[in-house]
Amino acid sequence: MPAFRLNRAFKVTRDVKAFLNVECGVTRGAVPDARRLLSALEQVEKQRQLLGRQNREITSLKLKLSTVSESATGSRQDREGSAAAGGAGAVPDFLIIGAQKCGTTFLYHLLCQHPYVEPATTKEVHFFDTNFVEGVPWYRSHFLPPTRKDGRKVLTGESSPYYIYHPHAARRAAKVVPQAKLIALLRNPVDRAYSDYNHKFREARERLSFEEALEAEEERLRGEKEKILADESYYSLNHRKYSYLSRGIYVDQLVEWERHFDRDQLLVLKSEDFFENPQESFERVLVFLGLPHSETGASGQRNEGEYDEMSSATRRRLEAYFEPHNKRLYEFLGVDLGW
Repeated sequence: MPAFRLNRAFKVTRDVKAFLNVECGVTRGAVPDARRLLSALEQVEKQRQLLGRQNREITSLKLKLSTVSESATGSRQDREGSAAAGGAGAVPDFLIIGAQKCGTTFLYHLLCQHPYVEPATTKEVHFFDTNFVEGVPWYRSHFLPPTRKDGRKVLTGESSPYYIYHPHAARRAAKVVPQAKLIALLRNPVDRAYSDYNHKFREARERLSFEEALEAEEERLRGEKEKILADESYYSLNHRKYSYLSRGIYVDQLVEWERHFDRDQLLVLKSEDFFENPQESFERVLVFLGLPHSETGASGQRNEGEYDEMSSATRRRLEAYFEPHNKRLYEFLGVDLGW
C-alpha cells in the first residue's frame, strides 16, 4: 500500500514508530520481535484512543465555531443549510468501501487534503459493518454539519475497507446514505492476499505460514457468514481477519453493492494504476465526486513492507484459484484488469 507515514503524527517510542511503519507498509530494515511488537501495539492503541478523543473534541469545537460563524457572517444560503441540518453532523457524501490492502488509506488521505472535503473524526468509522448498533446519531457525530465554502458544498466521507466484504454493509448503507458515491479500489487478489497476510503476521495476529493460513481459511470461516446474516449483532473476528482468499473474490461483493445502489454511484479503480500514477487516478475520483482539480503532490513511488517473495508454486496455485472469479469480475466491469 502507498506510504502514509503515520509515525510522523505520533510522538511515541521507537518501537511504536517501527510498528506504525509496519502497519502502514513502509518499514525498512529489521522488524521488532513479536514481544516488542505486542508492546508496541498496546501503545499504538492507546495513542489511537487518545487521537480519537482529540478528534472528537476538535469536531465539537468546529461545530461550535461554525455555528457562531454562520450566525455572524454566513450567507443566507449557508445559514439555511445549517438550520436544515438542525446542527447535526452531516451524513457522508462518499464512502471508500474497500478493498483492504488496496490503497484506501492513501486515497482518503489525498481526498482530505482537498479544500472542499472535510474529513470524518477518524478515517475508518466502521458504522455499516461493526458499529451499526450505535445508531445513526452516533454515526453523524463523526461528521461536521453540512457546510459551504465559496458558494460550494463541502463534501465529507469516510473509508472503511471492511464495508465491501461485510454481508450487511451494502443494505445498511443504502438505508442511511442512499445518495452516497461509492469508491472501490481493487488490487490483484493474489498480491492483496499476500500483503494482508504479511501485515497480520508482523503484528503477531497470524501465527501460521502463508500456505498454512490459506489451507486453514475454509475451516476458520466455516459458518461465520451465516452467523452474521442470521444475527446482525454477531461479530466474527475470523470473518474480518482471516479472509485472505474470499476477500479477493471482488465480483460477488460488487454484485451485492449493486443490488442496493445504482451502477453510476460506484467508481472502481485498479490499485496498481493508482500506485503507479496517483494523480491520474485521483483526478478520476475528483470528477466522480464533482470536485475541482487539485494536485496531490504524490509520486508514483511507494514503499512496502519488506517480506520474502511468495513462492512461485503458491502464486501459480492462487492465480489458478482466482482466474474464474477474475473473469466474472471483468465481465461485470466491462474491462479486463489484466490479473
